[in-house]
Amino acid sequence: MTKTNISLLLSLALASQTFASSVNLEKITVTTPTKSTQSLQNITANVTIITSDEIETRGYKTISDALKAQAGISFTRNGGLGKATSIMIRGFSQKRALVLVDGVRYNDPASISGAHLQHILMENIEKIEIVKGAQSGIWGADASAGVINIITKKATQKGLTASINAEYGSFNTQTYGLNTTFKQDKFDLSFNAQRLTSDGFTTKVPEGAKASDFEDDAYENNSADIKLGFNITDKDRVETFFNYIDADSDFDGYNADPSLAANDTVANSEAKELFYGLSYQRTVGENNTKFYYNKSDFSRTSTTSRVSKFDGSVDEIGLNSAIVYGKGASLSAGVDYKKFKHENKIAKDYSNIGVFVANSNSFNALISGTTIFSQALRYDKFDDFDNKFTYKLGLKHIHENIKDFWTSINYATAYNVPSLFQLYSYAGNKDLNPEETTSIDVTANFKGFGVTYFYNEIDEMIEYVTTDFVTFAGSYFNVAGKSTLQGVELSYANTLEVANLAYNFNYTYLKTEDKDGKELARRPKSTANLSLDYYGLADTHIGTLVQYVGMRKKSKYDKNPTLDYKSYTLVDLTADYDLNDQLNIYTRVDNVLDKEYQTITGYATSERAFYLGFRYKIK
Repeated sequence: MTKTNISLLLSLALASQTFASSVNLEKITVTTPTKSTQSLQNITANVTIITSDEIETRGYKTISDALKAQAGISFTRNGGLGKATSIMIRGFSQKRALVLVDGVRYNDPASISGAHLQHILMENIEKIEIVKGAQSGIWGADASAGVINIITKKATQKGLTASINAEYGSFNTQTYGLNTTFKQDKFDLSFNAQRLTSDGFTTKVPEGAKASDFEDDAYENNSADIKLGFNITDKDRVETFFNYIDADSDFDGYNADPSLAANDTVANSEAKELFYGLSYQRTVGENNTKFYYNKSDFSRTSTTSRVSKFDGSVDEIGLNSAIVYGKGASLSAGVDYKKFKHENKIAKDYSNIGVFVANSNSFNALISGTTIFSQALRYDKFDDFDNKFTYKLGLKHIHENIKDFWTSINYATAYNVPSLFQLYSYAGNKDLNPEETTSIDVTANFKGFGVTYFYNEIDEMIEYVTTDFVTFAGSYFNVAGKSTLQGVELSYANTLEVANLAYNFNYTYLKTEDKDGKELARRPKSTANLSLDYYGLADTHIGTLVQYVGMRKKSKYDKNPTLDYKSYTLVDLTADYDLNDQLNIYTRVDNVLDKEYQTITGYATSERAFYLGFRYKIK
C-alpha cells in the first residue's frame, strides 16, 4: 500500500460544492438538501462534505475541530474536551442551526443553545454534510443558519469486518473503540462502541494566571450505536437504529473570586442522550418512499450549589417520497409530525405538523451549458405559534464554453421558534414569537477556486434582556428591528501532484449588525484556514492545519466588554504511517506553537498537546 497516490486527498479535501475540477461530482451524493439522494452536481445549495477519510487523515478529535476548519464557520468553547461548545455558521449562533445524526434531530428542546456537539465522538462518522443558508423550506423550524447532518457508518462489505482503535495523549486522555459490521444478501448489522476519558485542564483561568496552577476538570464519554437492516425483497427494506451517549464533565461554576471559581471541585454536568428509530423503505428504480419513526431523548443534570435537571425529547413520525419523472427532473415530498417536550419544572410541550414539496429541473437549451432550477415549499402548523410558510429557490449554471466553471444563486426563508425554556422558565416570556430569516447567497467557482457572497436578515430576534446587572436577572424578548449577517467566503483547493502535495485554503469575511447597527458579539470579522498534506514518503502522510481567527467584539457579559478579543493563529500537525494493510499508526500535535488564546473571556484553552494512536483492521 502506498500513499504517494494523492487521489484520495482529492476526494476528501475537495469533495464539496466549492470544487468542480478533477472530481466527478455526479458520483458524489448527498441527502440533506432535499431529504432525498441526489448527485452533488445537481444541487444548487451551498454544500460542504467532510468525509471519514478527512476525519482520519486530519486527526479531527471533535466535531468542532472538523467544522471550524470550513469556510464560514467559527466556534467558542468553555474549556477543554466535553465542555460547552458553540458553532456559528455565517455568524448565526448555534441554536439557529439544525443538527441531525443520521437524519434524526440532535437539537435539545430542553436547551437554549441547540445541539450538544461536544459529546459526539468521531470514530464512527462516515461523513458530515453541511448545508449553509436558510433550509426551513425542507426541514422546518430551527434551520435558519443551515443544516449539519452527521452520518454514521454502516455495513457495506459482505461478510464480517472489524476494527479497533486506541489513543493516548496529553492530560491523560485515553480513547478506545471497537467497530464491527456484518452483511449478507438480506441482512446487515453494524455496531460501534467508543470510550474516552481525560483528566483535562481547568475550565476557567483568571487573567494573567496559568491553567496548570488550578484543579483539572475531567471528562468521560461512553458512546455506542447499532444499526440493523433487513431486505424483505429486492425493493423493500426495513431498518432500525439505536444510538446512546453517556457523558460526564466537570466544570467551574460562578464565583466572584476568579481563583475560587477556577478551583471549583463541585460543579459537574451529566448528559445521557438516546436516539432510536425504525423505518420502512420501498425503492423502485430511481423512485423511493420512506416511512419512519424517530425518537430523540435528552437527560441532563447540572450540579453546582444546587442540582438542576433538564429533560427533553422529540418524537417524530413521517413519510417522504422521491420521484424521478423525466431527464433531469426530480420531485420529493413529505409530511411529518413532531412533538417537543421539556419536562421537570417546566413540564410543557408543543407539537408541529409540516408538509413540504421540493422540485428540481435541468435544462440544456437556455444558454450554453446546463441550468438547474430547484424549488421547495413547506407549510408548518403549530399548536403554540402562528403557522408558517417557508420556501427556497435555487439556480445553478454549469457553463459549457468555459470548462470547470459554474455559478449559482439561492434565496430562501426560515424561522426559529422560541424554546420551551424561553417561553416558560423563570426568565420566560409566553408572548414570544418565532424569529424570521431571509437568506441569499451567490457563488462562482472555477477550477477549484470559489467565491460566495451571502446576506442574511433576522427579524424579531429572540434575546435575553438583562434588567438587573448585579444579579443578571432578566427575561427573553423579541427585539424589534432587523439584524443582518453578510460576508464573503473564498476557497481554493487543489493538488500539486509532482510534489505529492494537496492544499486547501479558505477565508471568510463577516460583517454583522444588530438593529442598532452594532456588531454582534464573538463573531470574528476574518477567519482563514490553510491545510497542507504531503504524501511523498511511501506509506506515510504528513499534514498541517493553520487556522487564523481575527478580532471579535466582546459580549456585554465578558470582562472588559469595551475591549475586543485579540486575534490568534493556531498550528496543528498530524502524521500517520501504514505499517501494513491492517495497521495504521498516527500522531497528532495540537497548538504546536503553544499559543495562549481564549475563545470566551476567562475560559482556558489547551496548551501544546501530543497524542499517539493506532487503528487496526481485523481481517
